[in-house]
Formats: sequence, structure tokens, C-alpha cells
Amino acid sequence: MGFVVPKGIEKIPKTIRIDEKDCEVIEKLAYENNTSFNEIVNSMIKYAIENME
Repeated sequence: MGFVVPKGIEKIPKTIRIDEKDCEVIEKLAYENNTSFNEIVNSMIKYAIENME
């Protein structure tokens, strides 16, 4: 995986709705990388923000 969330960053709880198929992909990634669903979502968000044009 090419993106990582740094530890020690203050987090804010939010509720979001995710398409069922996307949720399954994220759960699989979390399982395969021995990490949490939340860490995968945060990593994806950070990666997307850093790669916006």
C-alpha cells in the first residue's frame, strides 16, 4: 500500500455513508494489512487530498 496515516494526529469523529461494495473492499484491505477500517479510510482520504490537482 502506498499511503500511510502518521500516528499522533488529532482525530475528529465523523459519520459517513459508504457504498456497500466500497465498504467490502475497504474491509478486505484492512484485513489483508492487519489494520483497522478507520486507518484505511484515513489513509485513502489523505492520499486523495495529496493527489488533487
